Amino acid sequence: MPAVIYNTEDVALVGHDILETLKAEAVNAPLRRSRLCLHRTPEDPLHEMVIAFCRDSFVRPHRHLTKTESFHVIEGRILVVLFDDEGRVTHRIPMEPPGGDSAFLYRVAAPIWHMLVPETEFAVIHEVTNGPFRAEDGDFAPWSPDDPGAFQAYRASLF
Repeated sequence: MPAVIYNTEDVALVGHDILETLKAEAVNAPLRRSRLCLHRTPEDPLHEMVIAFCRDSFVRPHRHLTKTESFHVIEGRILVVLFDDEGRVTHRIPMEPPGGDSAFLYRVAAPIWHMLVPETEFAVIHEVTNGPFRAEDGDFAPWSPDDPGAFQAYRASLF
C-alpha cells in the first residue's frame, strides 16, 4: 500500500487489518504518515480518510481558506495546536479515542492556523473535509519550516 490509496469499492470497510497496514506504511513514508481515502478520486465533493501518523510525522501548520475539516481519533493520542497569524500558540487541544478524559472529535470551520502532533508511537484519525482536493489550495504557515528536519526542531520549540 502506498502512502495514499484510494478506495475503489461501493462499500468501504475499515478494520484492524487496515489500521495495521496504514501504520506499517507510515513508518516508510517520507512524511511519516499514510492514508486510505474512502472517497474514490480527488475530484469527489466529500473526502473521508483514515490517516495513520507516526509520532514524528511531518504535519506543518496550515489553514483552510474555503474548507471545513473535522476528524475523530480512532487510536493513540494527538495534540491539536492552534496559532494566531504571527505563529503564537493560542490553544493546545489534547485528543484521544472515546472513553478517555480528552476530546475525541474536532471540527474547524474557519481559516485558523492549526497542526496535529501525534503523542503516541502511532495515532490514527478519521478525517472528513469537502473536496475537491487541489494541492495549490494548501495554505501553509509562512512562519513554519517546510523542511521535515528543520520542522522537528521547530515543533520541539513549541513545547
